[in-house]
Amino acid sequence: MIRTIASSLLFTAAALILLPNSVEAQSLATNPPVEIKNNSGETRKICMHKDKEITLFAIGCVELRSGENIFWNREGVFTPFKVKVYESRKILDKYLYARDLPADTGKIIIGTGRRFGFSRFKNIRTKYSLKVCNERFDDEVYFSLGYETNYGFWTEGWWSVKKGECKTIPVSQRLKEKKNIPYGTMPRTYYYARTYGDKPLYWTGGEGDYNLCINKNKAFNILQFKQDGSSQYDPLPCEAENLERTKFRRVNDPVGNQSTYYLTF
Repeated sequence: MIRTIASSLLFTAAALILLPNSVEAQSLATNPPVEIKNNSGETRKICMHKDKEITLFAIGCVELRSGENIFWNREGVFTPFKVKVYESRKILDKYLYARDLPADTGKIIIGTGRRFGFSRFKNIRTKYSLKVCNERFDDEVYFSLGYETNYGFWTEGWWSVKKGECKTIPVSQRLKEKKNIPYGTMPRTYYYARTYGDKPLYWTGGEGDYNLCINKNKAFNILQFKQDGSSQYDPLPCEAENLERTKFRRVNDPVGNQSTYYLTF
């Protein structure tokens, strides 16, 4: 689902580059990708169109289940555009409404019924931090993180938190410094954690969750997937000494306009 969305949105961004009267390219470091979130309670189809036009063929469309969100990488090119929203159906999608949006749109929220909201870049958060706390466990909790973005998917570790302590991970700063991912990109974040001792505890994913590569014994930063040119992802090898695959859980995204999100043990 995410892979199809990413493919459609990248196609959309490429098409927008060809539009006349486009705004001069700007730095993604100050103008992050557009977040699109579906809070409608139902599956929605969202189509992008040229400014002030509704044509038979959209530039690109995406389909989001309720609660899903994606980030549209506009490749630094900004131009006004129109969004057309549908109720997704098996046979024929039902048209609901359209909205004209400014070039500096930073976030789009699809609400219930005909509710629709957006914010501009100057009004959205540009840096995100993950606060990890150990509130309940006597043993020190060791954890690693996975970051899924439209630029790639990485795992990184290890950190640890003792009982009663918290540790803040400057996610946006790390992604910018290590992978040159622009500020404003909120990654879909995952985690794997464990304790040691006579009765170790584990926090792992379940069926359907990502099976990601980690280094069991030392610090690591590992690229997980490569694109095959069609926005499909092929797992990279995880066969070197001390490497193994394990299931990761999803961390809840920030609430509202908060720049900090939380992982609590």
